[in-house]
Amino acid sequence: MELPDIPRTIGGIAGALRPELQAKFWDDVRRIDNADAARLLLDDWWRQAVVDTAGDNEVARAALEDAADLRLIEVAREESDGRTMTHDEVMAMLDKAKAS
Repeated sequence: MELPDIPRTIGGIAGALRPELQAKFWDDVRRIDNADAARLLLDDWWRQAVVDTAGDNEVARAALEDAADLRLIEVAREESDGRTMTHDEVMAMLDKAKAS
């Protein structure tokens, strides 16, 4: 599924979130106290903004949630210079754990 074009920035996310989530988002932004917290917060809220573009369509919301998760895994891998596992590596690890 193609992701909507929502920048992973405070302004991009704020502009895409449903109005009822705006206050919580801004409260969370105000509490950021370091770069790692900022990155994690933006990832979480970007994912929410992406999912919200599907409105009340639960099938589309689930598909966007999966697509956003995969994109965030790719971003983490890029930012870690390959030290983070790929989606396929994570899935293989989970399959192996289920089998044992």
